[in-house]
Parts: sequence; structure tokens; C-alpha cells
Amino acid sequence: MSSPISLEYTPDRAEELKENTQSVQKEIDQAASSGSKPRLVAISKIKPASDIKALYDAGYRHFGENYIQEMVDKAEVVGYINWHFIGSLQSNKSKLAASIPNLYVLETLSSIKVADLLQKSLSPDRTAKLNVYIQINTSEEDAKSGLPSLAPGSDGGEVVDLAVHVIEKCPGLNLLGLMTIGSFESSHDASKPNPDFETLKSTRKELARILQGRGFAHRVEELELSMGMSADFVQAVKEGSSSVRVGTRIFGERAKKVPKGA
Repeated sequence: MSSPISLEYTPDRAEELKENTQSVQKEIDQAASSGSKPRLVAISKIKPASDIKALYDAGYRHFGENYIQEMVDKAEVVGYINWHFIGSLQSNKSKLAASIPNLYVLETLSSIKVADLLQKSLSPDRTAKLNVYIQINTSEEDAKSGLPSLAPGSDGGEVVDLAVHVIEKCPGLNLLGLMTIGSFESSHDASKPNPDFETLKSTRKELARILQGRGFAHRVEELELSMGMSADFVQAVKEGSSSVRVGTRIFGERAKKVPKGA
């Protein structure tokens, strides 16, 4: 029998986490355009639930996880958090993901099969739709998940097919926007516009145009962009990101261990 998850944290650790988060938030606010309020998602993967509790008690509510079982375990013991799932979701884990009542958004949707499984598995007691981002492989790296981006002037593609399917066939899901994980090289070169961010913005523009052309009321500004992590969130915000995912800058370096059941 596994031991219960501890939520106890020291005052020093709580202060450290709060200061780190406030520092990141300040940089976001300074980089954001007038009237823009990008969302800060604290990526807590492989970090103890006590760290989340410390930030929860300080008023933070948006947290992200990479491993679905880890999210399930933490969701059972920490208060009402807006969870973001940012890992690759295998189809056989869709039911488990849908069982988390306060899963705010699945950021990595990339197939109609998973969309249908989520729709089928959602609890009838759920009071709000499950938000989804469609993941785009903007860097075209084989090791990365996601659908191909849309070229300017496109009249369709996998991302369009998936978006239309979510809108028409999945009443329990809400197409909130697009997400990408850019290349390491682009994320660590602030001397020029990030090509992955540019590609995601272009894909959003094309997708909104196509959806409107097919009679769906999705305008560009209504589709969020989830882009930017610890190394490049400031640049991402400057380039129009709606939501940034920051882990190391808040929680510190992570061990390389993969949790059991991931």
C-alpha cells in the first residue's frame, strides 16, 4: 500500500516558490501588450504536491502536468485547481484524463480518435466543457507530437479536420486554441523572431479563416495560443502568446526519474 501524499511544506520553500512565481509574472506583465493578460501555467511535473499546495495557498490556480497518473494522484489531494495536461495522451489513457473533474484544458489534442474517447468518457456531472488545444508540430521534428502546420492559403488539412470534428461531433469539448512545443534551438535564440511562434500564429490565422469560410464563428482572436516555456516565455508573450508554461523557473531543476504509471 502506497503512503499518502504529503501536502506539508516549509515556510522557506513556500516563500521561495512565491518569489519565483512573482518574478516570472512580473516579466510576463512587462512583456505583454496593452490590455493583454497572458496566463501563467506553473508546470509541476515530478514535483511534490506540497509545492503545488504552497502556491495554491498563495492564490495560484493554473498548474500543468505531463503524466496523467501523476495528475490524477495530485488532483485527489490538492484543492480546486485548473489543471492543464501538457503531455502526450495515449488513447488508452483518455478515460482516465476525462475522469479528472477539474481538468481545465488538454493542451495536446492531435487526433479525432482521442477527441471521441474524451467525449465518450466525460462525466455527465461535469458542469463545464473540457477545453482542448490542438497541438501543432511547428518545428517538424520527428520526436515531437502534433499535427502539421497550415501553409498560407491552405484550404484544409489535418488540423482543420480535427477542429471541425471537435466543433461538430464533440459537444462536451471546447476548441480553445492551438499549442506548440518549439525546437530547442529556436527557444534559446532571442536575437530574432521565433520561427515556431510565427508558424503557430500563421496556422491560427489560416484555421480561423477556414472555419469562418465554412460557417463557424471562430475569429483569430478567439483562438488562444499556448507557446513559450521557461527559456522563452518572455519572447512568446511579446509575440502574442495567450498562455505560457513555466516549470523550472518556478520549481527549480527536475530529477530525470519518470514516475511510475506514467
